[in-house]
Amino acid sequence: MITKLLQVMQVRNSPKVVKMNKTDLRKLLKNCPIDEAQKALEQTYLLETLWDFLKSHKPNCVGLYAAIEHEVDLTSIFEKCQKHHILVAYPRITDDQITFHHTSSKNELISGYGGIHEPSQSAPLVNPDFLIVPGLAFTLNGKRLGRGRGHYDKYLNKYHPYTVSLAFSWQVLDNLPTEPHDIKIDHIISSIKQKK
Repeated sequence: MITKLLQVMQVRNSPKVVKMNKTDLRKLLKNCPIDEAQKALEQTYLLETLWDFLKSHKPNCVGLYAAIEHEVDLTSIFEKCQKHHILVAYPRITDDQITFHHTSSKNELISGYGGIHEPSQSAPLVNPDFLIVPGLAFTLNGKRLGRGRGHYDKYLNKYHPYTVSLAFSWQVLDNLPTEPHDIKIDHIISSIKQKK
């Protein structure tokens, strides 16, 4: 499976892929095979690195997300935030807008937009100062390819938390197509090291 993973990474960084438009790139990324053992190994590293980074920033409120396929499961970060008395918020999508709501228990999350777990409308509205942003692909200099609805870009155009994204090695590309409204991520955490 490691050989297959390396082949996938080579395909994803080929000149043809790098020149793809966003729609075609999303289709490719959603259908690439994932080595579950490699994913688990990288996820452990990503979560440990994120927690160390988060603690150094001493945020008042951390925005998480309820993971779906191809995303890092942030349950352990939620639990550590609770243990260390750091406020946590989860996103809710209503009328094509994303808002963040304080969440003190994952049991408070309900099935929402696209079947993704989110807070109820009655949960307290907050604006995190440290936001973990999901995506399908990233570059090490902060470009991000989301799922195409622009929810996070719209939010980040209005609010300006410190943003972090977690990228599995196969999600890191040399370049990504961007548009003027796309907002760069402040910090990418990946097992792939930044080239100096």
